[in-house]
Amino acid sequence: MANKLHKIFKWNTQDLIKCTMGVILFSLSINLFVEPNNLYSGGVLGVAQLLNHLVQYLLNITNNFTSLIYFAINIPLFILAYHKINKSFCTRTIYTIVVQTIVMLIVPIPKDPLVDDLLANVLIGGTLVGVGCAFILSSTGSTGGTDILGIVLTNKFPQFSVGRFALMFNSIVYGVCGLVYGIPTMIYSIMYSIVENISLDKLHDQNVCSCAIIFTKNKPTKILDFVNKDLNRGATWWKGVGDGTKTPTYITYLILSRYELHKLEKFIKINKEDVFMVKNDYVGIDGNFNKRL
Repeated sequence: MANKLHKIFKWNTQDLIKCTMGVILFSLSINLFVEPNNLYSGGVLGVAQLLNHLVQYLLNITNNFTSLIYFAINIPLFILAYHKINKSFCTRTIYTIVVQTIVMLIVPIPKDPLVDDLLANVLIGGTLVGVGCAFILSSTGSTGGTDILGIVLTNKFPQFSVGRFALMFNSIVYGVCGLVYGIPTMIYSIMYSIVENISLDKLHDQNVCSCAIIFTKNKPTKILDFVNKDLNRGATWWKGVGDGTKTPTYITYLILSRYELHKLEKFIKINKEDVFMVKNDYVGIDGNFNKRL
């Protein structure tokens, strides 16, 4: 089973479980806290919500088709991801969207909000969606939509960025919300999006910059080889002398994401490297450092 998962999605069992949990949490938050309060998500999901309300108005029905519309919009984006990004990213995105669609179809949307206070719904819904997205992204999954478009545009135009594209796209979505449903709906939807992104930034390992200082008795050839080939990072190393023992010591210094740091720790543990490592998260970095989100 594990071999089949790795072959299809390039995932191990732990990443698959983590991504699935994130998708379920994301979907539950949308159905239980966002939809009942007529809040709007950003990105393609926000477009799907707007189109769903348009269909309800034109057909005079109350059925919710947001998940199906979202899935339909993503179909051409799957093809784009397959040809412009890579196969594994495409298959992982398809898995994420399929599970999300199923959960959103199964879980009923309450007629009345679970919590009376709208601001409380904004905080709870935004936090849970942010945590769900963090699980998905940390497992190298994707929620599709603007993720795909942003990556494709960034690859084609180096001055572009996924975050910048998402900001521009969301501005249009929330602008339409304000024109059609009023300023209060727009403001609370923006607040929801802000809470979501703050939660995501705090938990997304690839978004956290870390530094590692590694001390070894022997030249760190294996570690440097892993950093260069598997993490595609560079490192600085030099030879020192232990003050107490007066024996040679090799010091390796590198900057990487916390996600990459976890991979380095696993490599050291599996290969039984005799090292002493100092780690620090949330380091400030200026200059040319690629986060690779």
